[in-house]
Amino acid sequence: MTKMGELKARLERVERGVFEHALWHKKLDELLDMQSEITDIKEAFLSNSFMGATVELLEDIRFRILECEFNVHIYVSEATYQDTSEQMRRLTELYESVS
Repeated sequence: MTKMGELKARLERVERGVFEHALWHKKLDELLDMQSEITDIKEAFLSNSFMGATVELLEDIRFRILECEFNVHIYVSEATYQDTSEQMRRLTELYESVS
């Protein structure tokens, strides 16, 4: 599997975790693991070679990484009773940037 394919597979697992949390609240340690994984994915994406990748693919992956990052941060903040307004604002701006 290519590095980009590997990143997409890892990202899909985190997206699945975000979806599952929306249905059945995950434990804080699972959320923290997801947060660590999405940070690793973001770093791997930024250090990856973009040769041969289309702009559309790169933009899709970038959007999905940021969406997961913001959602997981919101879920961790909620679980630890912290303010979520900054991450909510950033998530809203992300959605508005594509509409």
